[in-house]
This record gives sequence, structure tokens and C-alpha cells, in this order.
Amino acid sequence: MTATALGAGLSVRDVRASRPQSLVAVGRRLEDKRRRVVTMAQLLLWRRSAAPRWSGAGSTAAADRYGVVVAGLGQVAQSIAVAGQALGLAAGRLQSAIDLVGRADRRAAAEGAWVDEDGRLFLPVRATVGDPAAQAHRARLDELLRAEVLACLLRARQAATETDEELARTLLAAARGTTSGLAAEGAGWMPVPAPDPPSGRVGAGNDAVFASAAWWRSLTDGERRRVVRERPEWVGSRDGVPVAARHEANLTLLARAERVAATRAREVDAAVAAPWHAAERTRAHERVADLRAIRDVLGRRDGLERRLLLVDASERDVKAVVAVGDLERAEHLTTFVGGLTTTVRDDLARYDTTFARMRAEAIEVASGDLAVVTWMGYDAPQLDEIVSSIDRNVLNARLARDNAGALADFVTGLEAARDSPAHQTVWAHSYGAVLAGFASLRTSGIDDLAVFGAPGLPFSDVDRTSLDPGALNVLGAIGDDVFNYGWMVHGTPPASVVGALRLSTFAPKEPGVGCNHILHPRSDFVDVGRTSSGHSDYLRAGTDSARNLVAVAAGRPDLRIVQGADERACTTTGPSLGTDPLAWPRPIP
Repeated sequence: MTATALGAGLSVRDVRASRPQSLVAVGRRLEDKRRRVVTMAQLLLWRRSAAPRWSGAGSTAAADRYGVVVAGLGQVAQSIAVAGQALGLAAGRLQSAIDLVGRADRRAAAEGAWVDEDGRLFLPVRATVGDPAAQAHRARLDELLRAEVLACLLRARQAATETDEELARTLLAAARGTTSGLAAEGAGWMPVPAPDPPSGRVGAGNDAVFASAAWWRSLTDGERRRVVRERPEWVGSRDGVPVAARHEANLTLLARAERVAATRAREVDAAVAAPWHAAERTRAHERVADLRAIRDVLGRRDGLERRLLLVDASERDVKAVVAVGDLERAEHLTTFVGGLTTTVRDDLARYDTTFARMRAEAIEVASGDLAVVTWMGYDAPQLDEIVSSIDRNVLNARLARDNAGALADFVTGLEAARDSPAHQTVWAHSYGAVLAGFASLRTSGIDDLAVFGAPGLPFSDVDRTSLDPGALNVLGAIGDDVFNYGWMVHGTPPASVVGALRLSTFAPKEPGVGCNHILHPRSDFVDVGRTSSGHSDYLRAGTDSARNLVAVAAGRPDLRIVQGADERACTTTGPSLGTDPLAWPRPIP
């Protein structure tokens, strides 16, 4: 595969051949020259002040001449300073371009490919395998590789070409002495380019995600600080940008949103009370509650690291993405997607508590650290919309389909921003599983997918997705009518997908006796502590369903508890456990 031509400008070969350290050395020599000129100007001023005083035309002419010479030396010193600064900044940008080419080389080598001197990517001949799902998965990895390598090389060429052209203009201006406006640090030099719209918000795909990652890497440290400080909206929601930068930018955006929301709440409270103002007043206070929930979770003092990867208060409900754990270094990353009725104000805190616990359980069995993300990056459908909306109705897949790109880009962006790849899992509950199903049809960084309480999936065979064989895990609890009947409006029953692995959600005390809870109290039939029931019990501590989700996230498929014959009989032909007279408490996780 040959990289797309940039047109006129420096080539990958030129970037490889550049020597930024030479520019640094020249800049240092120029700084020495500047200091000499400044010293000379100071010496002239001292000699002028120490000279015997006299008056008359000669004295006036001498003073004027001294002033002209000193001013000239000052202009020379300023021109030298601008030239030296330009060389230093150019060296930094060129080094970033070289590092981008180096990343392309390393990513290719990691997949058995290579990039030649001219920037062409060569893939090895892949052995043909008989498993269509494995073949599709390999194609997905090659597609991701192409996208990342091309983005790195293209941005390296662009950055090097921009640097070369700007350096030439600045040095020419310095030689001509027309450097006014360039002397201030950073002024007039390589203004941070306005990026494309954040890919994560529009589902722009892998090209945009890797382009964002390459754009960020092409900036100097100073430019990165500047863009976070002055344009946080460019960074906060931009998939492919490192977590630390996104968190810092989003803290600024969160503070802005809080001020706007508080002002609006005061305005609607001060307005004359009227029935038609009630809905507006409710929305204003819900917005405040959403933002307060984010602030409260970020401020928890339990010793865990949390990062804010998205805050968006521009639509009906606030969107937020909050991570617990080190997303930049952990070997395993898990992203959770919720379903019907999910809101930041009602659910973020309890999900954060639950996932902090599950993360600790996963770390005990994982080969390395693990981080968990609560992804509330879409407006989840709400109960009132079942009758008030068509497009946002939970019975309509449109909302899931329209937001699948945002989820896929987010997961890919986490990978693109890292120095080394991670094992990435998506946990998806209820309607969120429909969304995750659509996301798995795209080429993304998703390695494993676990859906629980899923009403249906938009495919009938894993080989239609980009998932690896064995990567789709399905959990359905006894008494979960969403799981049992949701497929009627949302496609294929999850348990019927070819290649899906059905994981256990309950533990019978007497294996081999079938679905006999009809004849016995429930506590006689199953281990209550290990058994999930209904639609909202999958994450409860101690259940087999929670253990299975932990095993998938930790990259330990050997620890998964596969559904047995008794459970299959209960969930496919038996009545709902909800009819049992001895129902046990079902705490919300």
C-alpha cells in the first residue's frame, strides 16, 4: 500500500534525513552572537556616558550617532534572537515529525509489516485460515494498521513542510530586519492549526481518529500546553489525544458548563411561576444535577485515579465519560455502555462505585493493571420517549446505530493515544448492547465484547463483525424479559448468534435436574448469592454474571463460567423466575 501523495512538500525520505540537532546547534551559536552584540551595545552606552561632556553642534551630532549605532545593534540583536528562536522551534517540530515516522515504523514492525524509505507500507503475505471470523479479525487489524501508519506519515510530511516554509519566512524576515511582532515568544510562529471536528462526536472513523493522534504528536510541548489552555474544546472530546490532556481540557469545559447551568437555573427560578415554565425549570435543574454528579465523582477520595474524557452539555442530557484507573499504562481497558433510562445524574456515581469494585477484582486475576470507563457518550433513550418520540424510542435501533461510530472511535482513540496497545473490552447492558453491536460491525479497537440483558444484536454471525473468534460473550438472566423478547424488535436473539459464547448467570445447587424451580422454593434450587435475576442484577457482587464480566475484562477466558444445560433449559423454555413466591432482593449495582 502506498501512502496518499501530499503533493508539493517534503517527503518521508526528507523527514528521515532531517537533523533537528543541527538546528539546535546553530541556534546556540546565534545566541552567543546575540549576547556579543548586546554586550557591544552596552559598552557603547557606557563609553558615551563616561565621555567628557561638551556642548555644541559636535556634541549633538555625536549623541545622535551613538543613538543610531546602539539602535542598530539592538535591531541586529532582535533579529538574531528571532532567528535563534525560530531554529529552536523548528527543531522541536522536526523532531516530532521524525518521531511520527518512527511510530509508523514500530507499528508496522509489530504486525510483521514494514515501511520503506519513501513511506510505502508493505504487509506480509497472510496465511489463509479456514475460520471466516478469524479472517475478518485479521483484516480488521491490517485496516487499523494502514490507517495509523498513513496518518502518522501524512502528518509527519505536513508538519515538516510547514516547519520548513515557516522557518524560511522567519529567517528571511530576520535578515531584512523586519521582525517586529515576531520577537515575543511564540508570536507569529506556527500558530496551532485548527483541527477537524472532534472525531468522537461525529463517528468520523479510524482515519479521523488516527489523524487526531498524529496531529497531537506533531505539536511541541509548548503548543500542546497552549491549545489545552486556549482551545480546550479542540481537545476534550478529541479521540486519539492522550488522556491527561483531555482530562485537563475537560476540567475547563466542566467549569464553564457549571457556570452556564447555574446561571440558567437562577434565571428560571426567578421567573414568574407558570405551568408552562415547569418543564424548563426541571431541565435547568437536571442540568445542574448532571454536572454536580460529574464533579462529585471526580472528587472522590478513595485513592483511585479518575479522568474526565468527555463533558458535553449542549444537548438534552449531559454526556460524560469518566474513567477509573490508568488508561495510558494499564494492560487492560474496559468501556461500559448503559441502556434505557441511563443518565449522568442518576447513574454515574453508582456505576463508578460498582466498577471500582469490579476493577479491583479483575486486577487480582489479570496479567497487569486494568482501567474501567463509564461511557455515557450518547443520549440514552428515556421512558417518556417510548410514547413521545420515534427516533429516540427504545424500540427503534436508530439511536444505537447513529451513536455506534462514537463508541467505536472512542475505543480506537484510546489505543491511538497510547505508546503500546492494550486489551480492550466493551461491556454493554440492555439498549447499550444494541449500540455496541453496531459498533462491532465497524473496524475499531474492540477486542472483546460482553453483552448482558441485550434485547438483540444487528448481526446473526460473528464473522460479520470485526471481532476475533470467541470474543462475543452473551449473558441473559432468568426473568429478564428484555433479553428473552427484545429480539422481536432488535434483530437476532443474542444467544442465537453464530459464534457467540453463552456465559452463566446463575448456579443451580443440583446440576442435572433441569429447570425444577417450579416445584421447589428458589433458595432450594439455586445458590442465591451467585444467581442474577431480572434485567438489573448482572453487576451485583458475588454473582456468576459479574465474575464472568471480570474474567472477560481481565483477559482470562479460562475463568469464564459457561452456561450449563440446566440454565439453558430455564432461559430458553422455562418460565420466568419472577413467578417464584420466594423472590430475593435484587439490589441495583
